[in-house]
Amino acid sequence: MKVWIDMTNSPHVPFFRPLIRLLEERGHEVRVSARDFAQTLELLDRAEIDHEVVGPPHGGAGRAGKIRAMGSRLRALRAWAGPQRFDLALSHASHELPLAARSLGVPSSYAYDYEFARSQHTLGSRSATRVIVPTAIPQDRLDRLGAKAGKVRRYPG
Repeated sequence: MKVWIDMTNSPHVPFFRPLIRLLEERGHEVRVSARDFAQTLELLDRAEIDHEVVGPPHGGAGRAGKIRAMGSRLRALRAWAGPQRFDLALSHASHELPLAARSLGVPSSYAYDYEFARSQHTLGSRSATRVIVPTAIPQDRLDRLGAKAGKVRRYPG
């Protein structure tokens, strides 16, 4: 199986590092796309995780900059991932990945642990095949984000 993981923020590196190792030990090919933001690239280098920078860096604090960067990154992710024919796409709060994966027909998992980033999580939750969240987030909050119970998988937390 060919697995795509998108890392857009520095906490994603320690989050995905053991999962990458596990997937590779089980014989899966893992490819990592990354965004230049908050020492993510430096941490990937330090963890010796092969990756490709795809799309522009973070769009800044303003709404207009974020929207421009998201559109540009979404196009870049589709162009990068399309020819690779992934079997599965994984992200932790990288809302562009489920959008790109859906447009390419790739099943995706979208994880998050904070439900109040409404715009981003609505995009990710509605686009992803599965949504992974801690048990502490009530289902009614997830419903408002488009993460209906049938697509949600939970973990203790």
